[in-house]
Amino acid sequence: MMNGARQSDAVPKSIFDILPAPCGSRIILVFRGPRSLKLRLQIFRKMNPTLRPSKVVETGVYVKDLERAQRFYGDVLSLELYTRQEGRHVFFKAGKSTLLRSVRTLHSRRSKPPTGASGSQHFAFQVDESDLDAWRVRLREKGVAIESEVDWPAGGHSIYFRDPDQNLVELITQGLWPVED
Repeated sequence: MMNGARQSDAVPKSIFDILPAPCGSRIILVFRGPRSLKLRLQIFRKMNPTLRPSKVVETGVYVKDLERAQRFYGDVLSLELYTRQEGRHVFFKAGKSTLLRSVRTLHSRRSKPPTGASGSQHFAFQVDESDLDAWRVRLREKGVAIESEVDWPAGGHSIYFRDPDQNLVELITQGLWPVED
């Protein structure tokens, strides 16, 4: 060391550097103090505007009686039974992408992660506009009361009714929401 400089004086008191990292992240290195050299690493991720879910895959519907729910969703809505876990779940396929999961509320708190809902829930199934009259007939024949119908100003038509557990079920035509096939 020259001119009586101590070794610790050779270390800068603060160094700040930004290094590029994969996936649009930045790594920031901060060195603090000559005697207690600390390295702090922070990664900041840039939000990727295209990173978003592509579709709804599962909807949990909480019911008190799985047998009754299976009859309702299978017979009234003609959903295809996918699988069943006795006393816990009944799974239905709805079209190409949605899986409807009827869950007995008693067991929902034991699931991992815990799930649950109380009160009436609402969900919608897309139907063809040309089938609306047939849906009205089907619901009437199955003893299901139509609660209301709405012609949406932005387009589309909805038929609302309740399942046996008072969940609000909606049949909606294309036009209101930007849903693609």
